[in-house]
Amino acid sequence: MKVAVIGSSGGMGKFFSRYFLSRGDQVTGSDQRKPDSKIAGFRFAKSNSDAVKGADVVVVATPLDTTVELFATFASSIPKGALVVEITSVKGKSLKGLKKHLSGRRLRLLSIHPLFGPSLASYGEMKICVIQTEKGSEQLASELFPEATLIPMGQKEHDEAMGLILSLTHLLNIAYAGTVSRFLKPDQFRRIQTPTSAVQLTLAEGILSQSPSLYSSIQLENESSAEFAMALIDELTLLLRFIEAKDAKGFEKRFTQLSKAYAGDSKAALELVYQAFERSSR
Repeated sequence: MKVAVIGSSGGMGKFFSRYFLSRGDQVTGSDQRKPDSKIAGFRFAKSNSDAVKGADVVVVATPLDTTVELFATFASSIPKGALVVEITSVKGKSLKGLKKHLSGRRLRLLSIHPLFGPSLASYGEMKICVIQTEKGSEQLASELFPEATLIPMGQKEHDEAMGLILSLTHLLNIAYAGTVSRFLKPDQFRRIQTPTSAVQLTLAEGILSQSPSLYSSIQLENESSAEFAMALIDELTLLLRFIEAKDAKGFEKRFTQLSKAYAGDSKAALELVYQAFERSSR
């Protein structure tokens, strides 16, 4: 099978290039950036249009905010009957735009969201959301990724869930890092950190090491981001009231409510925190 990977120099572009090569497929990639490492069997094309010529599968692994605009520049070069695989983390706007450019071209569309990063060591650990864009979407995904755990979802259901899984998680950690930086430098913080604070700051630093434009797009493109940000502010405001009023009972009541809600995970979670801290301290 001939596979084209658009955005092949990015993290996920490299991942999918390696993945399809491991299956024995012919892989051609293209990117504005030159590949920073050679992958055995990988061909780098001069342009996106050149990369997709003769392709059976076209993987679009480009930044969320430019995916639709960029796709329009090479869509006409994709062979009829080919399968286009898009991997954006927010589907609403991008999926609508891609469908518009696919209309009338006799191309199939598979919309997925990989729930893992490009450093994933084992293909058997892949977990992928499959957006039900047409009949047979899950079957198409299972043929391409037979080792993966597939999670079928509707587009709206997916984006709402990602408002919590991605948008809220990123926002919380950015705000945490911003708050800490007002009072302590990272080295001062690390000198007196506890296991839980160390893991929390590590999460924040991991997020801040990523592309600002990507994380901005995840916030701005998801229609649920503002709603969940307001819910977070509500929770913080409630806790602030307890603190300002020295209301121990109110604080403990809310703490207990949440503890019960997560009772099945709490003890195991704390052990994982300690284990993560100990590994990072070695």
